[in-house]
Amino acid sequence: MGAMRSPPLLLAALAAGCAGADPQGADHVPPCLGAPVARADGPSLDASVAGCGGVALSARVLGEGDLSVALRADGDAVVPTVTAGPGGGVLEAVVLEGGAALEGEAPLRLWRQGYQSWSWSGVTEVAEPELDGDGVPLAGGDGDGMSVVDERTGTSWWAGLVGREDRGALLLGALSAARTKLYTAHSQDRAWVVWGHRGEAIPLEPGASVTLDPLWIGFDEDPDSLWRRWAEAAAARVPPRPLPGDPPVGWATWYQYYGDVTEGDVLANLDRAAALNAAGDLAPFGVFQLDDGWEVAWGDWTANERFPSGTAALAGEIAARGMVPGLWMAPFYVDRGTGTYAQHPDWWVRDVAGEELRFTNAGGGDYAVLDATVDEARAWMAAEVRAKAEEGWRYLKLDFLYAGAQEGTRSRDVTGAEAYRLGMEALREAAGDAFVLACGAPLLPTLGLAEAYRTGSDIAFSLAPDPRLEFLRWQARSTAARGFLNGLWWWNDADQVLVREPADAALARGAVVANAVSGGAWLLGDDLAALPEERLAWALDPEVLSLLGARAVPEDPLSFPSGLDGSPLMELALPDDRVPARWNFPGGEVALLNLGAEARATESPGGTELLTGRGASAGEPGTLAPGDGEIWRP
Repeated sequence: MGAMRSPPLLLAALAAGCAGADPQGADHVPPCLGAPVARADGPSLDASVAGCGGVALSARVLGEGDLSVALRADGDAVVPTVTAGPGGGVLEAVVLEGGAALEGEAPLRLWRQGYQSWSWSGVTEVAEPELDGDGVPLAGGDGDGMSVVDERTGTSWWAGLVGREDRGALLLGALSAARTKLYTAHSQDRAWVVWGHRGEAIPLEPGASVTLDPLWIGFDEDPDSLWRRWAEAAAARVPPRPLPGDPPVGWATWYQYYGDVTEGDVLANLDRAAALNAAGDLAPFGVFQLDDGWEVAWGDWTANERFPSGTAALAGEIAARGMVPGLWMAPFYVDRGTGTYAQHPDWWVRDVAGEELRFTNAGGGDYAVLDATVDEARAWMAAEVRAKAEEGWRYLKLDFLYAGAQEGTRSRDVTGAEAYRLGMEALREAAGDAFVLACGAPLLPTLGLAEAYRTGSDIAFSLAPDPRLEFLRWQARSTAARGFLNGLWWWNDADQVLVREPADAALARGAVVANAVSGGAWLLGDDLAALPEERLAWALDPEVLSLLGARAVPEDPLSFPSGLDGSPLMELALPDDRVPARWNFPGGEVALLNLGAEARATESPGGTELLTGRGASAGEPGTLAPGDGEIWRP
């Protein structure tokens, strides 16, 4: 992707779209406004917006047999259709590639999306993608939970945006994920869109055709607005779930107790939460969620010995205190030590060699992937979720959902995207009207299936259990990258708010501000009885929580390129993430964040700072310590 003056062949192809758009002379730069009109002709398309840029792309097919591809315009999108000749064939991928250009002189940057909840999302410098033997950019990160470290530079899942700070931006993105996975790639002067090429194989009988998911093309001066336009177009194709009036506010067990949680831990915090709600001085807890550690094993969804009263009784106890019972499950994974695994040898997804897909997590668990195309297996998985919903668990955190979309051999000849949709629709029906948080979930395929979505990786880990600036910075960068989805597709979930020691006061305030700018779910993760009153007051400040539901927009997001790494733990070794410093709320409030390692000078936007009560006039100089944050109300 280069300046509009190069490459010459691309400019010639786009000349018709840009000619006559500058009546005020060569020195006048027309605005980067207007919707592009994509012209499709057989396997080729071009699209441009005067004063902004354009693309000229051609499609080719990868697979076996006699296959051809044609593109057609469909409203605001372009749709590829692959047709088999007399001999039939097997479709593996459609690759759309060619020249692309944007006006401007500033460095070209990629605002990328990772494959699933925990994958790296944010702004990077554009790097030349590595090509495989088919001349297709290499992508990664769509395997099991450890594969998030395999995300590749230059690529973006489901949709990708390239832009310059001094001009406009281009976005290429799928509007649905019903048939295949899709990723984009970008260099300084080229763009790629790839449907499939991740192990998918779609057989086609002679003369048969298959239509893939539509591609949206957009340009805009404001990259955040461009992402929002794409998200709105996708929501018009795949309607989101109706959202409750406000994002959930509550408490969850994981980051205080991890997998060693007990019934006593839960009841002690429940007592404290109920007392705080009764006092009425702070924002009330609405959800009270039990995370991983309550079950006998993944796939044996019965209470273990640490929960002698059982899950139904505990749900009733939470509801009796006036809170919504929340429960964690990982429905697509089954521990190989369970009776469910031993009794059903034909329920598991296999690789091309016939071996079962396996996942071994950091805790030593050994899991098989449930094949949702097996009717009995899908019914069992759904029944386990339905049973918990019927016990009274009205908030379900469904985790490790990416497993349902892994490519592999199943009982039916479907792609990973098709298998995921089949399994998730069964889980959604089983959950009924319960609130579903999708975690570890592929981004676009989850649209329409959940009320909330985890937008980043974990905020802490069992081997590094306490709050860290590096972890918060990793999470806030992901919040900035996916914030445009909040309130449109679902409520974003930036993970739990941690304000306990050993985090200093600045980092505790920064954690509150970083979660506030997401505009989404707000669950505390600290032991409520041990939390100092001042920090509890920050974490449940009614003024701060009144901002939930309408997220803040980061200023100049393309000005904060970061290094691509696989997890917050890697940020400890290579602290190269950067987070926007100023965020604007729709009501006029302004958030300031400093998640770098050094103190940073600031200028007050004026008004009253919500966490400290300090007042200042607009432009008054100040300093933010590393990890600190402020929210100013005019």
